[in-house]
Amino acid sequence: MAKAAIDLAPRREPEQERARQTRQRLLEAAAALLAEVGVEGFNTNLLAERAGVRVRSVYRYFPNKLAVIVALAEAMVAEWGAWFDEVDDLADPRSDWRAIWGRLIDAYVRGIRALPGGTAVRRVMHAVPELRAIDQRDNANLARRVAHNLARRAARPDASAAVLSRVLLETAASVIDLSLSLPAEESREAVEQLKRMHLAAIGLWLEDEPGGGSLARA
Repeated sequence: MAKAAIDLAPRREPEQERARQTRQRLLEAAAALLAEVGVEGFNTNLLAERAGVRVRSVYRYFPNKLAVIVALAEAMVAEWGAWFDEVDDLADPRSDWRAIWGRLIDAYVRGIRALPGGTAVRRVMHAVPELRAIDQRDNANLARRVAHNLARRAARPDASAAVLSRVLLETAASVIDLSLSLPAEESREAVEQLKRMHLAAIGLWLEDEPGGGSLARA
């Protein structure tokens, strides 16, 4: 028997300012709770208590606890998308792509750590299939943007950088998520190792001749 689909769509967006503030307070409380109790301990009763509202108020905005977490993840994805504006500077052949890439990685790590509930949401994204889908969609969108700008820099078609860009984004997500769970010194080392791997991979791609294959010739 097919498993019934879970309703993850939030209720209608509130129109009144007071209602919008209540919804935002619920999301902020959800971020704090996830950091404390994880997805397993998270529930609407705790959320209502933390936000200072009745449980029925939670259901006025969200059909279930997973819908709350999904809404929180979507809001965070939208926020951290602004951290990657410098990606577009990769297209300029006069720019220092190594410095740009290093700053992009640092901005993401710094932003996730500073964002209330950011680290907790990253952890939850591995535990909940619906959240993994959000993360994969976001990674795919950013990978296309990276590919476009690297290809412009090298005067090649976007498709030529597609695989490289996806590998860069997927490995960045994995290593940065790992770094968030490590002690401070090990976390910094993991991020530095990530940068070195990425700079080597991008450098090889930029030096390679279209249709050639520098690794194959080595």
